[in-house]
Amino acid sequence: MLELYTTQYEELNTKERITIDLIKDGQEFLQQFDINSDFLLDTISVVYKYLRNNGKIPHNLYKFFVAAYYIISRHPFAFPAHETKKEFCQKFNLPVSALEYCVEKITNSLDYIKILDDMNFPYFVDPKRDISLKFIKNLIKSKVDKAMMTFLVWNQPINSQILTEELVNEAIFKQNAFPEELFRQLFEIAFEYVENEFSDYKEYVRMQKKFFI
Repeated sequence: MLELYTTQYEELNTKERITIDLIKDGQEFLQQFDINSDFLLDTISVVYKYLRNNGKIPHNLYKFFVAAYYIISRHPFAFPAHETKKEFCQKFNLPVSALEYCVEKITNSLDYIKILDDMNFPYFVDPKRDISLKFIKNLIKSKVDKAMMTFLVWNQPINSQILTEELVNEAIFKQNAFPEELFRQLFEIAFEYVENEFSDYKEYVRMQKKFFI
């Protein structure tokens, strides 16, 4: 039986093949340098997702592979990672401005969280796929739900900052889900998540005061 493919299907299929070929080229390019091979597949994955999101192939894709490697190598668990951008770029013969441009493009496209340590060195977290962050989000949801039930049953007030501090202490010191040196940075991330989780709770409190108190 003859199978007919639409022009659109053929175009998409061709783009996918081109993307895969480019990914393979990027892999070979990175392997020319003294990189941590443990980061290679994650680096390639970042570029692949960026290309699919972007829809266009950058003029010099190799710069984006270097930027993706930079992002992957600077997860918070790499702390302390105090190599300067200049030192990093020298390994790849890449201008610092090109690195900064590509990093910004990738992180904006993939919604990465960027945090700075106390010496202003950057670290990057993928909020959609990072295991530690997923654990922290689940912990936040569980704690917020419990706090809400405590309020409903005993009318015990909830303090978002105190709850966040308890959550971060548990995540860092009991579960080792984040480096303790980045306590302040994790607190800022967690506090935002806690506030979002409490959005329904705050609306309920408003309604309760209006109609039941």
